[in-house]
Amino acid sequence: MSQSSRRARIGDVAKLAGVSIATVSYVLNNQGHFSQETIQKVRDAARTLNYAPNVRGRILVRGISETIGILLPASPDPNGPEGIFSGLMEGVIAACQEKNYHVMVLSPAAGDTLLYLEQVSRSGRVDGLILFDDPHLDSYRDILSRNHVPFVVYGTPLQTDLSYDTDFEEAARIATQYLIDLGHQRITLMSPRDVPRKIERYQQGYANAMAKAHLYPHYALAREKMEMDAYHLTYDLLTQPSPPTALVLTSGHGALQARRCASDLNIHVPRQLSIMSLEPLSPSFDMHPPLSSIDIDLKEAGYQIATMLIASIQDHPVYSMRVIPHLNIRGSTGIPAIYQTPKTNLNEPVLKAGPSFALFSTQGRIEMDSKRHGIYCYDTRMVSIYQWRIGEEVPDPLHFDVTPNALTWHYVIQQDGITRVLRRRLTLGTDQFTDHWEWQHYGSLASWNLSLSMDADFTDIFELRGTPKIRSGIKRKKSVNGEYCVEYEGIDGITRMVSMTADRNPAKALDGDWKWCIDAPDTHGELTVIVSWQNPVPEIPQDLKPPLNPDTLGPRFHLEEYPWHLVISQAHQDYQMLLTDFGYGPVPMAGLPWFGTFFGRDAIIASYQYLLWNPSIAQNTLYTLAAWQGDKVDPTTEEEPGKMVHEIRLGEMARSRQVPFARYYGSVDVTPLFLMLLVETWKRTGNHHLMEDLMPAAEKALHWLLGAQDSQTGLFSFQNHVDHGLIIQSWKDSFDSMVYSTGEHAIPPLAVSEVQGYAYRALVLMSQYYQAKDQPDKAQDLRKRAMHLKRQFHKRYWLAEKRYYALALDQRGRPLDVLTSDPGQCLWTGIVPQSRSRDVAKTLMSPVLYSGWGIRTLSSDARTYDPYSYHRGSIWPHDSALIAKGLAQYGLWAEAQTLSWSLLQAASHFPYGRLPELFSGDPAPSGPYPYPAACSPQAWAAGAPFLLLQILLGMDIDMTQKTIRLHPADLGPLGRVYIEGIALTPDHEIDLEVRQGRIHIHHLPDSWQIRKSSSSERL
Repeated sequence: MSQSSRRARIGDVAKLAGVSIATVSYVLNNQGHFSQETIQKVRDAARTLNYAPNVRGRILVRGISETIGILLPASPDPNGPEGIFSGLMEGVIAACQEKNYHVMVLSPAAGDTLLYLEQVSRSGRVDGLILFDDPHLDSYRDILSRNHVPFVVYGTPLQTDLSYDTDFEEAARIATQYLIDLGHQRITLMSPRDVPRKIERYQQGYANAMAKAHLYPHYALAREKMEMDAYHLTYDLLTQPSPPTALVLTSGHGALQARRCASDLNIHVPRQLSIMSLEPLSPSFDMHPPLSSIDIDLKEAGYQIATMLIASIQDHPVYSMRVIPHLNIRGSTGIPAIYQTPKTNLNEPVLKAGPSFALFSTQGRIEMDSKRHGIYCYDTRMVSIYQWRIGEEVPDPLHFDVTPNALTWHYVIQQDGITRVLRRRLTLGTDQFTDHWEWQHYGSLASWNLSLSMDADFTDIFELRGTPKIRSGIKRKKSVNGEYCVEYEGIDGITRMVSMTADRNPAKALDGDWKWCIDAPDTHGELTVIVSWQNPVPEIPQDLKPPLNPDTLGPRFHLEEYPWHLVISQAHQDYQMLLTDFGYGPVPMAGLPWFGTFFGRDAIIASYQYLLWNPSIAQNTLYTLAAWQGDKVDPTTEEEPGKMVHEIRLGEMARSRQVPFARYYGSVDVTPLFLMLLVETWKRTGNHHLMEDLMPAAEKALHWLLGAQDSQTGLFSFQNHVDHGLIIQSWKDSFDSMVYSTGEHAIPPLAVSEVQGYAYRALVLMSQYYQAKDQPDKAQDLRKRAMHLKRQFHKRYWLAEKRYYALALDQRGRPLDVLTSDPGQCLWTGIVPQSRSRDVAKTLMSPVLYSGWGIRTLSSDARTYDPYSYHRGSIWPHDSALIAKGLAQYGLWAEAQTLSWSLLQAASHFPYGRLPELFSGDPAPSGPYPYPAACSPQAWAAGAPFLLLQILLGMDIDMTQKTIRLHPADLGPLGRVYIEGIALTPDHEIDLEVRQGRIHIHHLPDSWQIRKSSSSERL
């Protein structure tokens, strides 16, 4: 070996420094008394030769080695997951460097560990040891304690030892609970048959979560190593009659094998099977979809363990630590298939009258296999089968027409020289429908049959969407005097009933199967069938006024140019059709078929969208919300005093508490939105009686809002506290909507960006109202709070490198650093500083967010982007419309108008010119394509075109100032527009006309003024 490659020795340092070997040893170990010049010469020589003192020398000179050891078990898998040792070592080394300690890895041969440890502990080569949880841990303790060697144990429950414990029991409980919250009930834990202590703790945590949810635990035990046996175990589980919907595995490699098996069986992960690993896996994102897992910060763990051990060696006070690992949700977990909303068909006709609505096939049938057809009333499918046959055929109509409460079909049946023309009209009422047939016979005479099958199953809307009933009531059928009746005595104490009669007696009648034989001479004829139902839920007054006639609800919109007249007229029809009286005046029902009830957030947004044109809807919504405002603390429904209701459900499962949604308060944003709508409605109407009536509710709502703020940051966050409640409680309420740029899914508590905007706007508007009512102290306090929130928002959410705001902040303040539509709604609320508005607008209108049809919920360059997902790349019309309003309010008119026109153009591509709840994020000119399970009609989608029209007109009405503001766009594409009957005051209406691109206001009182300006209306 050449001299240049030989490792430097202490004698080499002594020779270069010109001192003795003893002097070098003392200087490098900080012993003895030497001049500063000698100390510097020794250190310079050691640095030049890259010399490090050996352990033995330190022991001889100082009596300690300044070295800690890590005892590797003989097993090649020291503590479970691959990569754990290297991750720990990174942290151990960092701590040792900080404390001027060395680290030594001790790796005994198999079978020699106890003897090896005895030798090491007596030799003094290490001052202390890091041990792993191991079957021989008790023996290790005895040896080290006998030889007075300090030690720290990693991965063992807190006992008398100094330990750093990763709480594996709590990790398994959290992972299992997350799956339960998604709706999984058949969850299997897959683990090795040989059960070390850590696996026992995993099993205990899993069992605790299952027991709390009253679910039966199921274990699958590997005969060999998990990575060897997981595939075969998964195969056996997934091919049994009742397979699990979720697997929890104790090994990352085992999870990969389970994913491979599912793929081989054509079982989709996560739509049909969720996979969760209790151990981190370094190549997680190489798996598709990425693996959800329990992740441990190994570097931090190593750092803390080494720091604890060194403190113990130095006789400093030190205590054991227990940490809960992080649940990292990625793409391999999702809601179970039974809970996935059945698909809809935008071509199928929908009728509605009062609280009842009907969804038919285009053939005019109700087919139970569709999982969506039916007659519904108060969250109950009243009629589940309604199918006609002409002869033995299911007739296909030549044509059908649909209005809000009526359907007409035209059938032509030709056979053997005979033509039968049948016309059918079905009219829906609040508690019955009338199905009227007329026919005309041409050609040779022949008898024929007309038959009908009808049944009622009284399926709850949640059961229809996959939530199993715990128990059911009693169903009875009877036929008396030509009336067929189906009765259901529910476990909620309500008796629901459906009956059927006809004006011609059937030739055959067996329960709900009726057949009429039409004689040959009967070339002309008619038949009327009436189906009635009763669902007397006590929460809703039974003496409500009949549904309003849409033609009597102002204003009336007249547009000449295609496709705008189609889009606006259909939106007007849909909006009026969805209005439903829950006891306090007609309010928007959220959407059909899945959300045919009152949702606080949806009703507020839809009322705001229509506020300019008819403020009475907003007033009804405010009174309805005030009536259902929370007045007590109820953890089972998340009710709190002053909090506004998220959702009302009136079906059997909700009323019997099988689901928590009878009156459910699990949203963070309905309360500030209520305050926003209240003051905006006051400005629009000047209605002082409204404010007098609702100020008690507003004060309670404001008290809740201020109490919900974080005391340090002033931010608003949410966290689910109810089994089977909503995990995500902002408007993007799907379980997988909240993501980081890495693709990980964030877990509540979360402070979502637009929620901060809603709260800010609520505080500003309430401040304005108090100022107008000469209450300056209250006004100033709320204004200060709003400004503090605005500063905190910009400070904490602004992503400087992206020139944009984060989607949300997690519990640790880490930003969800993806580009989403949410900051666009922040523009609408005014929380974005004016100086940042153009940056936000530029990103919103960039190709990754703006598709050409609207603003994507998540950018197309995000790792988790999916244009056909619910909230990760799709386009929601209400979202884009609010963003357009925000752009306009910041004076960014070009962007606002571009977005408004494109969304109106998108509407014209859908059946009937009707905007659905959401549609795909495919870039124009492709699409737009419908989301498979979208509600249509849907309230805030129907309201969007009216807000877009308001934006294009640049129009606002302020009754408190008796002012109409206008900032019209280039209105040429709209053609001639006449809007008749816009309520200015309760007893005065105005008309608006757009002619040759100019706006004209007719019948404006002399005391009012019109302001036209090119500047923005600042919030």
